[in-house]
Amino acid sequence: MKRKYPSDSNRKPTRPYLKWFRRIFMTGVFLLTFLIICTFAGTGLLVGYMASIMKEEPTQTKATIQQQMNSWTQTSYAYDQDQSLIGAMRTDADRKWVKKEEVSPKLIDALIATEDHEFYQHQGISVRGILRAAYQNITKGTVASGGSTITQQLVKNVILENRKKALERKIKEVGIALRLERLFNKDEILTFYLNSLFFGKGSHQRNLLGVQAASQGIFAVDAKDLNLAQAAYLAGMIQRPAAFHPFKEQTFEAGQKRMKTVLSRMRKTGKITAKAEAEALHFDLKSSLAKKKKRNVYSRHPFLMSAVEERAAIALMKADGLDGKRLSQQGLYRTTLEQYRKRILTGGYRIHTTLDSRLYQAINQAAQDEHLYASPITYTVQSGNRKKTIHHALEEVGVTLIDVRTGGILAFVGGRDFGQAQINHALNSRRQPGSTIKPLLDYGPALDQHYITPGSILVDEPLTANGSDNKTYKNHNNRYQGPVTAREALKWSLNIPAIKLLRTIGIHQGFSYLKELDFPLDPKDGEASAIGGFTRGFTVEEITSGYAMLANKGVYHPPHLIDWIEDPQGNVVYKHPSQSKRILSVQASWLVTDMLQDVMKRGTGRWVKSQTPGTPLAGKTGTTQKGYDVWFIGYTPRMALGVWVGYDQNHPLPNNRRAKRVWSRVFRSAIQTRPDLAPKEVDFARPEGLEEQEICKITGQIATDACRSAKSTVMEVFPVNQIPDEICLLHGEERVVTFQGKEYLADPRTPKDLTEKKIGLRIPEEEKERYQHYKGTTLPMEWDPRTSMGTPTSPKVFAISEPNAVRLVWNHTGDYSVVGYRIYRDGKHVASIQLQERMSYSGPAGNYTIRAVDIAGVESEDGIPSILNTPKRSP
Repeated sequence: MKRKYPSDSNRKPTRPYLKWFRRIFMTGVFLLTFLIICTFAGTGLLVGYMASIMKEEPTQTKATIQQQMNSWTQTSYAYDQDQSLIGAMRTDADRKWVKKEEVSPKLIDALIATEDHEFYQHQGISVRGILRAAYQNITKGTVASGGSTITQQLVKNVILENRKKALERKIKEVGIALRLERLFNKDEILTFYLNSLFFGKGSHQRNLLGVQAASQGIFAVDAKDLNLAQAAYLAGMIQRPAAFHPFKEQTFEAGQKRMKTVLSRMRKTGKITAKAEAEALHFDLKSSLAKKKKRNVYSRHPFLMSAVEERAAIALMKADGLDGKRLSQQGLYRTTLEQYRKRILTGGYRIHTTLDSRLYQAINQAAQDEHLYASPITYTVQSGNRKKTIHHALEEVGVTLIDVRTGGILAFVGGRDFGQAQINHALNSRRQPGSTIKPLLDYGPALDQHYITPGSILVDEPLTANGSDNKTYKNHNNRYQGPVTAREALKWSLNIPAIKLLRTIGIHQGFSYLKELDFPLDPKDGEASAIGGFTRGFTVEEITSGYAMLANKGVYHPPHLIDWIEDPQGNVVYKHPSQSKRILSVQASWLVTDMLQDVMKRGTGRWVKSQTPGTPLAGKTGTTQKGYDVWFIGYTPRMALGVWVGYDQNHPLPNNRRAKRVWSRVFRSAIQTRPDLAPKEVDFARPEGLEEQEICKITGQIATDACRSAKSTVMEVFPVNQIPDEICLLHGEERVVTFQGKEYLADPRTPKDLTEKKIGLRIPEEEKERYQHYKGTTLPMEWDPRTSMGTPTSPKVFAISEPNAVRLVWNHTGDYSVVGYRIYRDGKHVASIQLQERMSYSGPAGNYTIRAVDIAGVESEDGIPSILNTPKRSP
């Protein structure tokens, strides 16, 4: 699947100049259609011109059209991967075909008054309607009927595929409408029309097709029993069902305004009186809405059935050779998709999915545990130039579980409350991916292109963004580690090394890997993408499919929900193409996986690993800026599981570990249901051509004894042609002295007892910037500047008697060359005090002396203690 398309609720506001362009464009279509009719009317040219446009449209007989209309009464069914029935796409009540006589006259009057008040007078098209629509379009920017008659709307709803150019489509629509008027009488056309109307989703979460399904799904009454207010509301919905959805507060208010318009037109056309209009306006419409009843598969599993419906519609579009991207560019995608949705609902198809029903039930039950989430909150967000308060907001969740060997979606969790937003957070909602993108965009490509190995050294340090005004990238904790191996950088999800990697491989080349994974990118995406800063973001399905590629040894299978579709006769009309492509080499994918196993064992994912001991797991955390989104993506050799948690409207989460908790719970539930997805005896198979080498984890070079003494070594895995061939020369051991607060290399003559042995890193002057954030021990590079000046001055010492002991104190003599002091008891050397240490010594009673010692080891005369006090003995 190469492209997803956002729901209407996620679309960005249309820019004003685009609205005006569309107004002018559509007005041109209306007027041009009218001019063609007027210019060619009365001549044979009209027939010839329309024939040239319609020659590709097959001529349909009355019987074929009748069959096409009647086919809408068939029910499609969805099946899981074991060919067990998931459920019917519609219920018996939904698919009931109603005659005109079985529909409330109030609804018929409302539809005719609103959509085509000259329906019984025209022959399929209305010239006045086209002119009126053109006028409204250019003056108000809205079109009540689009200039289309009821007959033309029927053509669009059932016969004409909505994927042609605007003018060509309009002319075909006119031609077919004229033909319908010759083949059928008005009541037959109206009956077809009443059964073809689409009303969006009802109280049971199913799409409503036809006035009977809408009457039951929205008001829980039959079409014949609708009152005037209900009829007017339904008639107002058909042009924009999502915008007037009655089960959301905001769209219900918009629907009521639209209902007032319908009632006004009914009064103006003489269908109702002013009194009837007033009564309808005072009717409590909200109380008459259908109550939610869990009585069918749509109510029990709304996310599942909606996803099957949408993905099956997209599959049929592909089978018909339609390009979703091109349709979207033409502004035809949503309308075309809705047409195919209707076909799925009514075409009698058998839709075979990749879903495992038991697994779907298990992970949804696990993910719906309210104890995994915070309580609902109320908060304020900025919406344009004003603030908007979000009430009773839930922490939402999206989960996708993919078979890495096929790309089949085995199960998903679309969210916690379908009725609140009707957004599938697993398959359709795009969110910023945070650090989950790093293995796919930064480390994977860099390993694949042999720019790095897991042991390569990356310097974690402040980094200025390209093309910015002194913007500096930071790690999440505002700290830096200095030189680290690539493995360590990924293990702790450091941002700076990731950005440096993307700069090294090049943004264009890095993005090419994401494009091969069918990730939708935006032209404005830049280097901030290295740490998850994208313009639009990705779905849980997309990110999880990328990790499934890593689990599958670098081979990508596009994620899919629909396996194949059969028509009522058993013919396969769609089969998911068995396609795969290599994204990363076997070695590169295994190395990324090996690094991500370290994330689980010792890094940011170690808590998750602790919940599933013994199971081979690789995974990665992700947190976006300000904590709006938290992710965890993990995988075994057979399955990839992705989890996202966040609010629908951006707001910081109170706990950034939320995704880990949900992932752990869902994973345990999944492997209890399907142990074959994570057998403990099946590990990630290490490919040939890799060898281990002990390296210095600060320099990335072959380790020495000094590196080992500094505890700075690690066993790392390398491709055989990338094993380091140089040894580390920076680690070493030195004798060090401290003078005036600064460390120096000790003069060779300085006594060892007055120096400190240190093991650490020698950092040359030219490398100081590289190692400025290094946290380990460093060795001085300068020699002690002092020189011997002969016998040093003796220190002045004081003795303080204590019970069974004596404490000596003295001050530094101030001699420049002195490096420390030696303490003697009864003529025997018992201790040495370096210059930077406290000038004090405690020991047993005895005859003490102290001598100053200079840089060359020359001692002073004895400093003999003077007794300061003698503590009184107890009686």
